[in-house]
Amino acid sequence: MVELRSVIAAGLLAAAATLLLAAPAPASISSKDMRDQRYCEIFTIFLAPSPVARVNNTYGLNRCPQRWWDSLDTSELAAESGADLILLNGPRYWLMDKVTVTEPGPIVELAGKQLREVATIDLAKVGLTPPPPFTGVKITRGTRFVFRRDRPVFQLIDPDGRVYVMQAYSQIVDPDLTYDQLRGLRRDPDRIGLPDGWRYRTRKPDENLVLRANGTATIIQDALKNTYQRLPKRYGA
Repeated sequence: MVELRSVIAAGLLAAAATLLLAAPAPASISSKDMRDQRYCEIFTIFLAPSPVARVNNTYGLNRCPQRWWDSLDTSELAAESGADLILLNGPRYWLMDKVTVTEPGPIVELAGKQLREVATIDLAKVGLTPPPPFTGVKITRGTRFVFRRDRPVFQLIDPDGRVYVMQAYSQIVDPDLTYDQLRGLRRDPDRIGLPDGWRYRTRKPDENLVLRANGTATIIQDALKNTYQRLPKRYGA
């Protein structure tokens, strides 16, 4: 079981929701002023009847206090939620300025804090083998991210010219990573494990950049576990 936990953990942290249902969720929820706002996620994983991971997010409900986060015990959380496995994903910090989530999941309570279910990962489709950094993973969610035109966006471009926008940076690998350091990653590609043929850049879009996921999204992570969502082709490189 320990080996299975480590395999699933590596794969799920490339994706970024518990079966403990609360009150019915609203049709949509919106948040603004999100840039560089901290959040954490607790993945509840159920292996039967079909393996599924549900992503529970603290944003808008609590600020993921570090003392609370450090105190979490995955065995206790599994017993509390009825899950087979628990994975902790964070701390992370948002990079969009506004988000709308359609058909969000319920609010649940774990370890004394409220979290909201925000996405689901079908492990039967994703598999249990951990994908390496820069591997695309499809997740199920309905979101609309807005990046303001007067603020920087951080992007990856793959060898085929597809563009990925960083939606959140992570302090999982490097606890000292900050927002102000993101621009400088272009000059230090080894830090994010940039493969041959890939590029990292910073841009200020000419107009608001709207990044939608109408049911599914393709995301990747770099070696620091910063998370990016792929842009539709119309935006170009």
